[in-house]
Amino acid sequence: MKFIDSHAHYLVRQFNKDRDRLLFNMHKNGVEYIINSTGTNELNEGLKLSRKYDFIYLSIGDGCAITPPEGDEYISDDIIKTMIKLCAENKKIVAWGEIGIGLNRDELTRNNGKEKQLYWFKKQLDAAKMVKLPVVIHSRDACQIVFDTLREAEMPDYGSGRGMLHCYSGSPEMALEYVEMGYLISITGVVTYRTAQNLVETVRVVPIDKLLIETDCPYLSPEPMRGKRNDSGNLKFVIDRIAEIKRITPEEVAEQTTANAKAFFGIK
Repeated sequence: MKFIDSHAHYLVRQFNKDRDRLLFNMHKNGVEYIINSTGTNELNEGLKLSRKYDFIYLSIGDGCAITPPEGDEYISDDIIKTMIKLCAENKKIVAWGEIGIGLNRDELTRNNGKEKQLYWFKKQLDAAKMVKLPVVIHSRDACQIVFDTLREAEMPDYGSGRGMLHCYSGSPEMALEYVEMGYLISITGVVTYRTAQNLVETVRVVPIDKLLIETDCPYLSPEPMRGKRNDSGNLKFVIDRIAEIKRITPEEVAEQTTANAKAFFGIK
């Protein structure tokens, strides 16, 4: 059984001690490809990692998760121009993001933080249109504003989706609205938690050909690995839970979500 991790963070410090050893053995765990989310402060490192490992592709962009609202040191018009240039030069860059809005922490809302996030969110949506890449969307405690912004942006669909809702945490009803708009819903290890009834219902109602799977590693380890560092090999637990919810086999989940990811990211 092979599968694709549609969103991971392998450049963070939690992987510094054993990154290469872990990635070198990924295929033994069923991992066919990894989409490594790369912020503006780690573009060079992200490109190096994608050159070192054929199975690693990149999504690049900067969202509220690492952009302090107190200042724009991680994102600017010049940085966006640099990213546009990199997209033209590197076929391993397959998406723009993660980008979006998070209102889950006080520091993200101080000093016009919400307005700054929205400004750079829209700027990067425009940049994604320029380079003709789908978008990877971050939304934390900002479901409606993110939804409204994407609806107004009218992102292009390149044949397999306008974008993906990374680590989806909204309602099942909104998930279906996103699917109707041409977006894919990405499921993390949270679906294995006993408290994740909303996400379980989302998986139940969203068609399997509109789902992606991701780790968001090193975060959000699924049961029974919860509390430990996450990595792409743990997606088998997410696959098993989705199969249980949808009453199909894990092999069917892996096969369909892999096909969805390859089409969405343009991986041949």
